[in-house]
Amino acid sequence: MTQKSTIKVETAKIEDAEGILNALKQNLIEVRDVDEIPKKQRIKLEEEGFLRKEVDKEYYIKLIEDPNVDIYVAKNKNRTIIGFASIHRKKYDIIKVRDVIGNLSFENERTKELLLNKDIEFAYLDQVSILPEYKRKGVGSVIFLNSLKLINTPIVAFIVEEPLFNKASVYWHKRNGFEFSAISDGEYKGKAFKFQIFVHWNN
Repeated sequence: MTQKSTIKVETAKIEDAEGILNALKQNLIEVRDVDEIPKKQRIKLEEEGFLRKEVDKEYYIKLIEDPNVDIYVAKNKNRTIIGFASIHRKKYDIIKVRDVIGNLSFENERTKELLLNKDIEFAYLDQVSILPEYKRKGVGSVIFLNSLKLINTPIVAFIVEEPLFNKASVYWHKRNGFEFSAISDGEYKGKAFKFQIFVHWNN
């Protein structure tokens, strides 16, 4: 029996909030600490991936209760949460996806239309986080493939390029059918950021 066959993906329930938060914390870096990260650790974070949203358990409880958000959790044979993905499904323009967005530059008109036309729906892949011991074993892909069964719109994702480039996230998104589609700059907690925007057209 392969490891993938022992992984069960399901929609999160309230009692899963603690396990989701634990999976997040395994890959979290504090934005305010970016400048103090040693070069060796920066390289490690870029290659292994990281998340930057500092939230608490209540944040995930609210998301689980929100009808416009789906959180998918992967559990092992012991029913322990080993990873999750949060996807927002709502008709909105790009400004409401993140309050940090600044200038946008697009690869093509199709992307520009998707991101700025308020009449076009898209889903937003906010977070994917896997416990370190399960990374690079296909867990994130299993979660995402399960979520695709329930989504009939394009899916947008943001990846940090500056001040710390999330190379591992770029690799994961490309491997799972996302295309590099736009660049945005902005500010978060007083620090300048640049984001790469990827789109899974979900055709």
